[in-house]
Amino acid sequence: MERVLDDAELTAWLGRLAGGSWSPSDPEPQGAPPDWFVAEVIRLDGRLGMMQLSNFGSMTADDPDAFEAALLRRSIGATMLYSTLETAHTVRYDHATPEDEDIVIIGMVGQGGQRLHTASGVQLMSVGRVGFMSSLGASAVEQFGVTNTTGVVVPAAAIAGYRHVLARGADMFPDTPLTRAAGAALARMLFEWAQDPDQGVGALAGTEAALLALVRGLFRQFPGDGETDRASELRAEAGRIIERRHRDAAFGIEELAAELHVSRRQLFRLYAGTDESLASRLLRRRLVTAREELLSVPPQDLTTVAERSGFTDAAALRAQFSRHVGHSPSAFRLAARARPPRLAEAMLLSDEQAGSSL
Repeated sequence: MERVLDDAELTAWLGRLAGGSWSPSDPEPQGAPPDWFVAEVIRLDGRLGMMQLSNFGSMTADDPDAFEAALLRRSIGATMLYSTLETAHTVRYDHATPEDEDIVIIGMVGQGGQRLHTASGVQLMSVGRVGFMSSLGASAVEQFGVTNTTGVVVPAAAIAGYRHVLARGADMFPDTPLTRAAGAALARMLFEWAQDPDQGVGALAGTEAALLALVRGLFRQFPGDGETDRASELRAEAGRIIERRHRDAAFGIEELAAELHVSRRQLFRLYAGTDESLASRLLRRRLVTAREELLSVPPQDLTTVAERSGFTDAAALRAQFSRHVGHSPSAFRLAARARPPRLAEAMLLSDEQAGSSL
């Protein structure tokens, strides 16, 4: 069967991601996309492809067996840059998920169009518009023809103060200069990381922090939930600093207090009566990163995983991981290879789960 998503579609897709820094006139045989891009793209077809791509939703199409999709993605710490090229379908998000797995998918339409069905009505997302889908509310998204969407997946917990907005399930961001610039930035960042995936731990941490800041900036265009007291603002800022610096083993409570310009005593008071201590929050963030690093391909040794996760050495990582996760890092890695993808990993599709690429 002849593919709908042929070389011409892939080449145009790459051009949109590059934002003008690459063009089909660059020397490639018969106008085909470059080899490095082909190697990064995952092809998903038919009913199985729909199931793999649907994340926390359920996907339908007029002819499921003829469905085609191409996926480009790059894990950036707790976030994930992605771009999809898909034939027509509808995806519905209408079932609850465990709270610690709630995610938000932000995306800009680069080709085709989408229709969002939410509790507040139906909205048309045309080329250039940016919207979001959340696992915290019911919604449906129709995609017409060959549609290209590019964006980022983030944990819902990273967007403090906007749970009431995420509960809508899906919505569009205001069409502002900030929104348009954010959409272009997401595409360009994915292009750069796909073309050069080995930019180092510092660039990875910096990109993650920039992505989270960008997403929070987008959501600030919606009214907040009224939580504006000083303590809440400081806790939110502490969370942002932890996101940015948790990979540094030398970073701790003293360094966090210094960045916030408060004393240790004031810092601990901020978290008095909350459901988790400050030290536990920092450790939990490092363990989340350690789990992601343990699942990276190709596998890394424990010393490298510890270094990239903010632990002083492999022994410290092993001890904390076994105590709080319930398995040794090695056992966790082996078990993860045998289980189906979780919500945030579904768009991430490991090489084993993805099947063959182009």
